Amino acid sequence: MFLPTPTDPSALFGWEIEEFSKLKAEKLYSKIFYCGGYEWRLIVFPKGKYCYATKHLSVYLDVPDPRKLPQGWSRYARFSVFVVNQINKDTKAQRTEHEFNARESDWGFPSLFPLTKLNDPKEGFLVNDTVVLEAVVTIPNSHDSRKETGIEPKNKKRKKETGDNGSGNVEADIAGTFSPQKALLLLEKIHSFHEGTFVEFLMKGQALPTMLLESFAAFVVSMSSTKVNELYEEALRLAANSIEDFEQVGLDLRWLKQRLEEAKVVKKQSESVNTVESCTSGLEVARSVLEVAQAKVRELEEGLAKAKAEGEVLSRELPKSLGVNDSVLKDIV
Repeated sequence: MFLPTPTDPSALFGWEIEEFSKLKAEKLYSKIFYCGGYEWRLIVFPKGKYCYATKHLSVYLDVPDPRKLPQGWSRYARFSVFVVNQINKDTKAQRTEHEFNARESDWGFPSLFPLTKLNDPKEGFLVNDTVVLEAVVTIPNSHDSRKETGIEPKNKKRKKETGDNGSGNVEADIAGTFSPQKALLLLEKIHSFHEGTFVEFLMKGQALPTMLLESFAAFVVSMSSTKVNELYEEALRLAANSIEDFEQVGLDLRWLKQRLEEAKVVKKQSESVNTVESCTSGLEVARSVLEVAQAKVRELEEGLAKAKAEGEVLSRELPKSLGVNDSVLKDIV
């Protein structure tokens, strides 16, 4: 398991839960790990935390001993929790973000993964009665780690890597992370078009760079396959947050941020076009309704004219006198 230094802004924590099928406890606590100068741990509910989640594994990121922290403390984190497939690469994950404080000192996923699938040996998530969880936690740069712990991250001077020697070769470093072939090909393609992307990729632990680079490759594929008309505000916000997370571990993603901004512009233009098309469509519908109404009015007018004509004919055919002696009427009146 890769253990980051306490002040690293991003950390990967791995947890192997043995004899999973024999667990009797309602919840389990992991060992404490560090990220951004803070203490963290995972909480697992093997049978689910709530009644509606009893068919799912529940996992939360937790702040240990929150009562010992200063009054008014808070810490913000973005994190992902992975249920690792131990047979193939079909690892499952969920991602979220939260402002941890005294009132909400844990946050996570009540329905992270279905237990029926988890307990099926053929699926590869439970091997030798062991479940493997991994959490990637990131503390944004805007959050001051000194506010709560007194640990001040040291400003490490980044050494520029060049292709002049073997150990500093960017492509060699990428290949050395043992990413899956598809991810590796994509990473090499990105490097060929945007050479500065991986120059300051500083995280040297084996497991963390592998997961981050694979995650980055999957993120790029997701962005590339998403159509502009499928984007929505929350997706754009999460994409921007993900780019910020990857930048914090040393990736130069100015080119990707530019693409995202271009996508936002195209989306706005597309929304404007859709609005115009919607108005045009509404106008066409209104015109159709108006034409139907006008046809109905003409039909009514024709019916009215016909009724008037028939009335005039009938009035001409009526006798001028009722056939009664006028003198009789006069006497009655």
